[in-house]
Amino acid sequence: MPFLVLTALACGCTSMKPLALQQAALPKDQVDARGLYTENCATCHGQDGRGETFHGWLVGAQNFTATKWQTDTTEAEIVKAIKTGPWVMPVFEKKLSAAEIEALADYVRAFKPAG
Repeated sequence: MPFLVLTALACGCTSMKPLALQQAALPKDQVDARGLYTENCATCHGQDGRGETFHGWLVGAQNFTATKWQTDTTEAEIVKAIKTGPWVMPVFEKKLSAAEIEALADYVRAFKPAG
């Protein structure tokens, strides 16, 4: 039963969103990564990247502001996570273009604490 609840929550984040469809052919530097993040990621990871949302709490969403995570996680690992969706995170490989995924990976880096 808990699996069904988690699956239903995760599936709520996986539909094709309007911005993703509009930007599919754009190069990385023209992608609205903040908008994509808001449409596809903020439900779990929060607008501030901390993962302190109801959905984030339920699924154990990554806190993008954590210094250790920012330091230890490579760009390739972020891209892979967006593409393949670790654990209950949705898979975006067929929902977002390569440029959109790369732009999102860069955007996630923007949550890095100053200092």
